[in-house]
Amino acid sequence: MTAFLVFRDLPGITRDQYVAAQHAVASAARQSTAAGRDIAYLGGFFLPATARAICVFDAESAADVADANKRAGVPVTEVVEAIDLRVAVCTEVDT
Repeated sequence: MTAFLVFRDLPGITRDQYVAAQHAVASAARQSTAAGRDIAYLGGFFLPATARAICVFDAESAADVADANKRAGVPVTEVVEAIDLRVAVCTEVDT
Protein backbone atom coordinates (compact mmCIF):
# COMPACT_ATOMS: atom_id res chain seq x y z
CA MET A 1 0.00 0.00 0.00
CA THR A 2 0.96 3.61 -0.46
CA ALA A 3 0.84 6.42 2.10
CA PHE A 4 -1.34 9.44 1.34
CA LEU A 5 -1.77 12.75 3.14
CA VAL A 6 -5.15 14.46 3.06
CA PHE A 7 -5.10 18.21 3.58
CA ARG A 8 -8.27 19.83 4.87
CA ASP A 9 -9.45 23.42 5.31
CA LEU A 10 -11.95 23.40 8.17
CA PRO A 11 -12.95 26.97 9.08
CA GLY A 12 -15.00 27.18 12.24
CA ILE A 13 -14.56 23.52 13.22
CA THR A 14 -14.10 22.61 16.86
CA ARG A 15 -11.90 19.90 18.30
CA ASP A 16 -14.96 17.75 19.05
CA GLN A 17 -16.23 18.16 15.48
CA TYR A 18 -12.82 17.14 14.15
CA VAL A 19 -12.81 14.04 16.36
CA ALA A 20 -16.27 13.14 15.02
CA ALA A 21 -14.98 13.61 11.46
CA GLN A 22 -12.06 11.28 12.23
CA HIS A 23 -14.48 8.59 13.40
CA ALA A 24 -16.58 9.02 10.25
CA VAL A 25 -13.53 8.72 7.98
CA ALA A 26 -12.20 5.70 9.87
CA SER A 27 -15.60 4.01 9.51
CA ALA A 28 -15.73 4.79 5.78
CA ALA A 29 -12.21 3.37 5.35
CA ARG A 30 -13.23 0.14 7.11
CA GLN A 31 -16.31 -0.10 4.89
CA SER A 32 -14.13 0.36 1.79
CA THR A 33 -11.85 -2.42 2.96
CA ALA A 34 -14.82 -4.71 3.59
CA ALA A 35 -15.98 -3.94 0.03
CA GLY A 36 -12.59 -4.93 -1.42
CA ARG A 37 -10.78 -1.56 -1.58
CA ASP A 38 -7.86 -1.77 0.86
CA ILE A 39 -7.65 1.53 2.79
CA ALA A 40 -6.62 2.37 6.33
CA TYR A 41 -7.04 5.64 8.21
CA LEU A 42 -3.90 6.09 10.34
CA GLY A 43 -4.82 9.28 12.20
CA GLY A 44 -4.32 12.95 11.74
CA PHE A 45 -3.30 16.33 13.02
CA PHE A 46 -5.74 19.14 13.75
CA LEU A 47 -4.21 22.61 13.52
CA PRO A 48 -6.75 24.83 15.30
CA ALA A 49 -4.75 28.05 14.86
CA THR A 50 -5.05 27.72 11.07
CA ALA A 51 -8.38 25.82 10.88
CA ARG A 52 -6.64 23.06 8.93
CA ALA A 53 -6.01 19.36 9.34
CA ILE A 54 -3.69 16.77 7.84
CA CYS A 55 -4.75 13.13 7.86
CA VAL A 56 -2.71 10.03 7.01
CA PHE A 57 -3.99 7.04 5.06
CA ASP A 58 -2.59 3.85 3.58
CA ALA A 59 -4.38 2.87 0.37
CA GLU A 60 -3.98 1.56 -3.14
CA SER A 61 -4.85 4.91 -4.76
CA ALA A 62 -5.59 8.56 -4.12
CA ALA A 63 -9.03 7.97 -5.67
CA ASP A 64 -9.82 5.40 -2.96
CA VAL A 65 -8.82 7.90 -0.27
CA ALA A 66 -10.89 10.68 -1.83
CA ASP A 67 -13.88 8.36 -2.17
CA ALA A 68 -13.77 7.27 1.49
CA ASN A 69 -13.64 10.90 2.60
CA LYS A 70 -16.52 11.82 0.32
CA ARG A 71 -18.65 8.98 1.69
CA ALA A 72 -17.79 10.13 5.23
CA GLY A 73 -18.90 13.66 4.37
CA VAL A 74 -15.57 15.15 5.39
CA PRO A 75 -14.14 17.91 3.18
CA VAL A 76 -10.87 17.37 1.34
CA THR A 77 -8.69 20.15 -0.05
CA GLU A 78 -6.01 17.88 -1.51
CA VAL A 79 -4.87 14.24 -1.51
CA VAL A 80 -1.13 13.76 -1.99
CA GLU A 81 1.00 10.61 -2.18
CA ALA A 82 3.68 10.61 0.51
CA ILE A 83 6.80 8.69 1.43
CA ASP A 84 6.80 7.90 5.15
CA LEU A 85 10.33 8.25 6.48
CA ARG A 86 9.42 8.36 10.18
CA VAL A 87 10.46 4.76 10.84
CA ALA A 88 13.71 5.08 8.89
CA VAL A 89 14.70 8.25 10.75
CA CYS A 90 13.71 6.89 14.17
CA THR A 91 15.65 3.64 13.75
CA GLU A 92 18.88 5.10 12.41
CA VAL A 93 21.80 4.83 14.78
CA ASP A 94 24.42 7.57 14.91
CA THR A 95 27.82 6.20 14.15
